[in-house]
Amino acid sequence: METNLYAQLADQLTDQIREGVFQAGDKMPSVRQLSKREAVSISTVSTAYSLLEERGWVEARPKSGYFVRRRSEDTLAVPRQSRSKPRPRPVSTSELVMEVQRDSAKSKGISMCAAIPALDFPIVRHVQRKFTQLSRTRKFLGVGYDAPEGYPELRQQISRRAVDAGVFVSPESVVTTLGCQNAMALCLRVSTQPGDIVAVESPCYYGLLQMIETFGLKAIEIPAHHETGISLEALQLAMDQWPIKAVLTVSSFSNPLGCTIPDDRKKALVDLLVKYDIVLIEDDIYGDLFYGERRAKAIKAFDPDGRVMLCSSLSKTIDPQLRIGWALPGRYLEEVVHRKFINTVAMSSLPQMVAAEVLGQGIYERHLRQARETYRQRYMRLLDLVEDHFPSETRISRPQGGLVAWFELPSKVNTTELYHRGHAEGVLIAPGELFSVSGQYRNCFRLNYSQGWTAEREEAVVRLGGWIKEALCA
Repeated sequence: METNLYAQLADQLTDQIREGVFQAGDKMPSVRQLSKREAVSISTVSTAYSLLEERGWVEARPKSGYFVRRRSEDTLAVPRQSRSKPRPRPVSTSELVMEVQRDSAKSKGISMCAAIPALDFPIVRHVQRKFTQLSRTRKFLGVGYDAPEGYPELRQQISRRAVDAGVFVSPESVVTTLGCQNAMALCLRVSTQPGDIVAVESPCYYGLLQMIETFGLKAIEIPAHHETGISLEALQLAMDQWPIKAVLTVSSFSNPLGCTIPDDRKKALVDLLVKYDIVLIEDDIYGDLFYGERRAKAIKAFDPDGRVMLCSSLSKTIDPQLRIGWALPGRYLEEVVHRKFINTVAMSSLPQMVAAEVLGQGIYERHLRQARETYRQRYMRLLDLVEDHFPSETRISRPQGGLVAWFELPSKVNTTELYHRGHAEGVLIAPGELFSVSGQYRNCFRLNYSQGWTAEREEAVVRLGGWIKEALCA
């Protein structure tokens, strides 16, 4: 939730309006009533109502109080599923990928192009204190290299947390890595050879596409539905036609579409893998950031014989600067450990010690609860801004977790040109062409909504909507 008390109250009231507790035309509680009920000051309530009025949820009527405004709620459509025919393609990523990555690392302008978490949570300060404390009290220099598998205490904490995703593994089955991307790369390296074909969901996170290109592999794009994820029907047709070696997928709250594969389809996917004797590399990096009541199971929870390699990290839940990730490589454990040794020899001990301490304390679970609700509220605010300021033809995904939303615009709008205009004016998005190897999604883009909604960030979204309208009229 937002840190300011008035913003928290405004979000709470917004949820009540969305859920129908207060309907269009209803009178809201008076300032004094709400102040007494919530045990906050009259000034806090007044500021919360002003924020709701500014956002278009309520209207003030002289001498009568605040009333719920009539809104055309949630009128925007969802993105359409790709209809392109899957076939293997060599991956060729442009300089645009690196330009977007460099832009995301800069502090200039309003950046919404990188899928990074908000850094305004208390756990960030807790992690900083842990670094200081452990650097003074624990021996991490003068002890040689860390074990190839990783720091034992961290591997134990990872195996304990995997139970939440329905995965039961021993600490000895866990390998720590330099983030999730590194884990995915290790798993892809040991399960494929140059020239092999790998299946990816479409749209697909561009970091995975770059990895496929670097390893000399070919990608076959399998359409993904905005709710249920990768199309099993299209995947089976591709398996029948092509010698696919591995499947790569983000099983929960995918980047960029935000979709989640239902449990029954996860099991059906594993059945397909067994039938065709194919391995799957599962990116579960967003799994803990669910907006619902409980965590979805990982695909690996349905894995009968170790063919599913699960990868994740703390990059989306705490901070990518930690560079703490892990793999549960199943039958490929020894190969992944050996490949990690060849690539990095070993990881730094101190960050692993800090991660183990944080994961083993209740503060991490409290942080996740706060982060889930905060991101849900920030997404809902994004939806309000888009409904108010983007063209009515705009389509936007409905993620039930994670950090990013996927936009589909009319075909007339070229989002790479939109990206360059935003870049020149200090508003950064990720253009859709990065998420495909077949030239799709040039009218789409990804936007990160994890950061707090300051006046400057809201204005950036408003400006973005204005530029889209100009492109439609050109």
